[in-house]
Amino acid sequence: MRALVPVQTSIFEMQGWSLDPAAMPEDVEPFPGISLGDILAEELDAVVPYGSLVIIRNPNAFPNLSKAAGTLVGEILLRVVGRGLFPLIDEDSLLYALGLAYYRAASCDELSKLGVEPTAFRSGLSAVLTKYWARPCEDIGLFSPSLSPRNIPAQRRDFIERNLAAPSLAALNDFDAIPTLNQWTMKLKMLVGGNPGRITQPPLHGNVGIA
Repeated sequence: MRALVPVQTSIFEMQGWSLDPAAMPEDVEPFPGISLGDILAEELDAVVPYGSLVIIRNPNAFPNLSKAAGTLVGEILLRVVGRGLFPLIDEDSLLYALGLAYYRAASCDELSKLGVEPTAFRSGLSAVLTKYWARPCEDIGLFSPSLSPRNIPAQRRDFIERNLAAPSLAALNDFDAIPTLNQWTMKLKMLVGGNPGRITQPPLHGNVGIA
């Protein structure tokens, strides 16, 4: 995970956890005024650094570590893009751009040396994003260059037609020190959302443009 996501991450295993892995910032408040990091520190005597990510999963959920890594990256991207720092209208295309960046990075030398199997990683990543976008689970062409623009939402179609470049793994992780989740999110906003050649277009719903 350190090679994929630069933010410090704590992974907790929970017996009986039947849900997909949950990725969330430590400062999220399950109860008003009480952060998740404080709860874990109090109840489990765990060290959860400020600005870090917390992942909760079933210990038996991931027999394939490469697929597990892709699944967790997908969950983290959903959480990061939904933090409210990106324009709502751009969230779909930004998520697609970041997903594409990790999809391409799966075959890079750095991850290959760590034993990441690209097909399994991409399967885990795509499964999370296809579920989010309510596409069929067997859709393995989510980031395929041959994907027909007619079959995808307007925001991602706009992204593909503009042929914007997805950032590299090195660019995503280029920090002198371990960043907080907010710092990493702002870096992603600069890399993907701050492209000066990018023009936001409101999606059309019938004959009405919603901005």
